[in-house]
Amino acid sequence: MRLKDQVAIVTGGARGIGRGIAQRFAAEGAQLVIADLDPADQVVRQIVAEGGQALSMPTDVSDRKQVDAMVAQVLQRFGRIDVLVNNAGITGGNGLFHEMTLDTWRRVLDVNLGGVFHCGQAVARAMIEGKTRGRIVNVGSINSFAAEAQAGAYAAAKGGVLLLTKAMAVDLAPYGIVVNCLAPGPILHEKTAPQFQAEPLLSGISKSLPLGRPGTVEEVAAAALFLASGECPFLTGTSLLVDGGQLAYLRFD
Repeated sequence: MRLKDQVAIVTGGARGIGRGIAQRFAAEGAQLVIADLDPADQVVRQIVAEGGQALSMPTDVSDRKQVDAMVAQVLQRFGRIDVLVNNAGITGGNGLFHEMTLDTWRRVLDVNLGGVFHCGQAVARAMIEGKTRGRIVNVGSINSFAAEAQAGAYAAAKGGVLLLTKAMAVDLAPYGIVVNCLAPGPILHEKTAPQFQAEPLLSGISKSLPLGRPGTVEEVAAAALFLASGECPFLTGTSLLVDGGQLAYLRFD
């Protein structure tokens, strides 16, 4: 087991990509903490029923007091933190740039970028104090590299995640902590499936991907496991695209 007895926090682990990562980490032996505003009892029960170890801690990652309290609880219970996956995020109804509200802008940035800062800083401090050579995985997006229409706040936040990952990696390297960014493309899960599996979006996505299909949460979880496992301790400050080749592919038709 690649994460046996290691303490791992997955934010936003109640559903979607985060849930897939949480389930894979638990299957690999992690002592798992799911930090999410959404109820995570169902996934926790499933993990425990399958022989894994998991618990839920309701947390709004945009609220520093809640983040600090969550990290303190984890330390009190387990004594250390080995892995953090900053996955929590929202899409928000961004709208056209010139019509976007300030509230939308602030909310998307507060959760998608601010949450990475709050959780990353709180956990990094715990790792440094405990002399833990930990791994932090920040979940970005293909929108860390390219923007979609009517998604200005989301693209700005995910672009920020990419550069914040690099800054974190540089500052935390002297403590043996590695930080990398995981950047998924179109991924099928319970929230995206109704859109991705219906026309005309299904055909459009399939044509834009060299592999001809959206990805799965299991495929993203496999990439997250590699980054969290520490199997390549020389890997830090970089991004791993899990996008079916979408950003490598130029289409002119």
